[in-house]
Amino acid sequence: MTFTPARTPTRGLGILLLAAGLAGAQGPLTLADAIREVRRSSDETKLIGEKRAKLDAMKSELWASTMPQVSAYANAGRGAQPFDLGSLGFNDSTGGSTVLNPAQNRYSYGIQVNQTLLSPALGQSIVTAGKQVRAQDAANRRSLQELELQALDGFYGVVMSEARVKVIRASLERQAKTVGFLEANFRRGAGTRSTMLLTQASLKALEPERIRAERDAEAARMAFNRLLGRAVDAPLTLDTASALDAGTVEVSNGAVESAVENRPDIQAIALQKDALKGYARVYRLQYLPSLGAQGKWGILAYKMDEQLTDFDHNLEWQVGVGLTWNLFDGLGNRAKARQYDSDVRSLAANERQARAFARIEIESARREAAAADTALSAATQARDASAEALELISQDFRAGAGQVTDLLSAEEGLRAAESGLLAARYQKARAHAALRIALGKDLTKETSK
Repeated sequence: MTFTPARTPTRGLGILLLAAGLAGAQGPLTLADAIREVRRSSDETKLIGEKRAKLDAMKSELWASTMPQVSAYANAGRGAQPFDLGSLGFNDSTGGSTVLNPAQNRYSYGIQVNQTLLSPALGQSIVTAGKQVRAQDAANRRSLQELELQALDGFYGVVMSEARVKVIRASLERQAKTVGFLEANFRRGAGTRSTMLLTQASLKALEPERIRAERDAEAARMAFNRLLGRAVDAPLTLDTASALDAGTVEVSNGAVESAVENRPDIQAIALQKDALKGYARVYRLQYLPSLGAQGKWGILAYKMDEQLTDFDHNLEWQVGVGLTWNLFDGLGNRAKARQYDSDVRSLAANERQARAFARIEIESARREAAAADTALSAATQARDASAEALELISQDFRAGAGQVTDLLSAEEGLRAAESGLLAARYQKARAHAALRIALGKDLTKETSK
């Protein structure tokens, strides 16, 4: 007997290894990619898309009214219908009744077609539905822009919370070295017990801060995963060195006027106002006549076994046109039109307010961006100065010339300065992003579909 070793599925294993390599080479998530992923995969994006899907379905429903409506019918039953022979000139010589009322079986089946030929109200409804869809598209684009800003906040929320953890851990490490230095000196008979206890208490006070900072970092990571459309406990690595390439933003007076006109939310209000005007016109057009065509083809039989398939003698058909004209409805449609007219006037006032608020938002965002640039420069200088001060005070303290309170104060100052620098970096990124959003621009090159 010969032993044959089992074949190794090298091809399948190679594919798995290649896939794993590609997954590992994917790298950390950049801010721009995070924004694109939020636009593509978040639940918020899906909800925004469903608004457009519903309006598209409503418009398709209106278009369906212009198509032929084809239906099949089949009936079977028994009944009686009085018929007066006198109406045909037959008179009973005895003076009796000439009305017949025989009971009969009736069987019918066939196809019926209805087609709208002319309906001003229906045509206006289709036009208005198109404006409603465009208004929703503009509103959706604005919602996506605001969602981009949420993505930026979520990204920096994770970055800052994780950086805060690192700042506290670094401070813990420095203070631990100081405590170790003082304890060693105290064991050798140098220094005072009160100084050692003070530094130990300061070190222990940082531990709850570290725990809370780690809690906040984990919560921020889970919240950002949810916004990305991922599982909340999915692994997440961010590229903190990446910057968002949002392009240069011009804020001249002419640019502000153009931005207000082109902002998706302003366009959405204008299109919605036109749509409301269209709805008012739809109700007014209800007073005009509508023209339709109807066709019918089938069998009408009285005996199932003999006539149900006799197309020569029992064929029933009809072709014709019909006119429907609402002459008076108590002015109900006119009242509905006036309601929409009122909505149009209200929306016009809202549009004027929105334009004014847009200008205020742009001006505030412009000034905030300038302030954030200055604040970042100041925070950088403060961090550098605090680091240098801590180094000098630490050297003096180790040489026996400094006070422990000065050292602890310098340590706390550096910790605050590093946190301030993180906040300033985030504020600069957000301020410039908010300015771009205020001008009605996307944060990424990718535009909404």
